[in-house]
Amino acid sequence: MVHERTVYFLRHGMTESNQKKQYCGWLDTPLLHSQRQLLSERAGCLCAEEVWTSDLQRAVQTAALLFPHAVMNIHKDLRELYFGHFEGKTYEELKSSPAYRRWIEDFEHQTPLGGESLAAFRQRIHASWTEMTTKSRSNMAVVTHSGWIREWCRMYLSKREADRRWHIPYGGGLAITFRIEGGEWKCISLQEVHVTEKNSG
Repeated sequence: MVHERTVYFLRHGMTESNQKKQYCGWLDTPLLHSQRQLLSERAGCLCAEEVWTSDLQRAVQTAALLFPHAVMNIHKDLRELYFGHFEGKTYEELKSSPAYRRWIEDFEHQTPLGGESLAAFRQRIHASWTEMTTKSRSNMAVVTHSGWIREWCRMYLSKREADRRWHIPYGGGLAITFRIEGGEWKCISLQEVHVTEKNSG
């Protein structure tokens, strides 16, 4: 049997750490009050019966505000990459660090000092996506972090689609429709979603 399903891949709303341009990673920072208010005004603008969210409060808060009536699944594997010793710091604070320079010049093969390797990050993205596609029975939203979404795109979309410079704003992301056949999920359409913009539908 062939059927279609839409998945919204959404980035959490903005936090104070985001405003300061810090590497947040696993820092558990709440949404700004202004973001909570804005997201609550957009509740119900997207249709999803089930939501999978990172366990960090900025993601959980975003999910609860946008999808107040959906079934909520909280999953640690939906967290951002763990930046180790770089957590809570800005580019300006780190730019003179040799370890930081090595990492930003070769993301594929270098690991943030004391942090998570790209291979480990991809492994948990794969594990969580496999669980979601196995258990999902309806349109769903994945409320996570920009790094998670971008890496998912590199792993599961065609090279042409993955190489596009998708805009993933705070409180926004991508809407992807899949054709599902025999357990295989194939992307058939993809568009950007700007939830916090006044003209979002």
